[in-house]
Amino acid sequence: MRFFCWFLSLIPVLAYGQRQEFFHPQMGTLFQVILYAKDTVQGKQIAQQLFDRIDTLNAIFSDYLETSEINRLSASAGTGQKINVSPEMWRLIAVSQKIARQSDGAFDLSIGPLSKLWRRAFRQTQFPALAEIGSAKEKVNYRFIQRYPLTKKIRLTEPGMRLDAGGIAKGFAVDECFKILRKAGINTALVAAGGDIRVGAAPPDKAAWIIASKGLNEKGETIDVELSLEREAVSTSGDTYRFLDWEGQRYSHIIDPRTGIGIQHRQFSRLAGQKSTLTDALATAINILNAEDRKILMKKFSRYTLEVYESKD
Repeated sequence: MRFFCWFLSLIPVLAYGQRQEFFHPQMGTLFQVILYAKDTVQGKQIAQQLFDRIDTLNAIFSDYLETSEINRLSASAGTGQKINVSPEMWRLIAVSQKIARQSDGAFDLSIGPLSKLWRRAFRQTQFPALAEIGSAKEKVNYRFIQRYPLTKKIRLTEPGMRLDAGGIAKGFAVDECFKILRKAGINTALVAAGGDIRVGAAPPDKAAWIIASKGLNEKGETIDVELSLEREAVSTSGDTYRFLDWEGQRYSHIIDPRTGIGIQHRQFSRLAGQKSTLTDALATAINILNAEDRKILMKKFSRYTLEVYESKD
C-alpha cells in the first residue's frame, strides 16, 4: 500500500573488519543488508539465508502472485470454509487485527478490493467511479476476518473479500531477518526494505548507525533529516511521490479503508520502536488518522515514538 526505498537511504559507513553489504529485489522494493561477520564466507551464507527467507515470505504474502497463500486464502472468502494457514500467515493476521482494532480500522488487512481498484486508477490516471468505490468498500472490514486460535484457522466471511499485506509484509520480513541474524550470532547488522529499516548494535568504533532520511518543511518541500539508531526499527510512510492528481485534487496511494479514497492531506510519518512489523503497519495508520486520533493510538503504543511531517499548503 505504501512504502518506498526513497524514504530512507544509508549514509556510507567506513569499512571495519568484515563489514559486508548485500542487496536483493523482492516485495516490490530492494532489500539491503549490512552485517559484520567473522569472514566473507559466513557473511555470504547468512545473506543467502536472509534472502531465501524473504523469498519464502513473498510467496506467502504477495497478492501479485496467483499461487500465493494470501491469494488462496482470499479465494475462500464467503464460502464458509475455515482455512488452515501457515504460522507466518497466522502471526501476520494476528498483528494486523490488533492494529486494526487499536486504530479503529485505519489499518485493515482486508483492504484488497480497494487496493486493486486504486492500482488500476493509478495506472490509467483515472479517478475510480464512485459506484466502484462503494462496491469495493462494502467488502473491506477487518471484522470480516475471523480467527480460530485453537485450530489456527482463518475464515473470511464475505464474498469478494481480498487481503492485502502490503502495509505490513515488508516490516514482518525485516523482523524475520533479524531472527536469523541473532541465531547466527550476528549482533551488528542493518536490514532495510524501502521505508522500513531495523538495526542491531552499532558498528565498530561508532556510537550508532547514521541514517539519512527525509522530512517535509512547512512549505511542503522535501528536506534531509539525519537519524542515529541503535537496536531500533524505523518505518516511514507518505505520499511524496505516489499520488493521483484529478480535477485539481491530490489523492495519495495510501487509502483510508473507512472511506475507500486515497488520503488528501499531504504528509508523511516516521515511527520508531522495537519491531519493524509494528512500525510498518502503524506508520500507515498514522498517515490516515487525524491529529487527535493519532495521539490516542500512540498512547496505546507508548514505547514507540512518532514524528509527523505535514504540508500546510
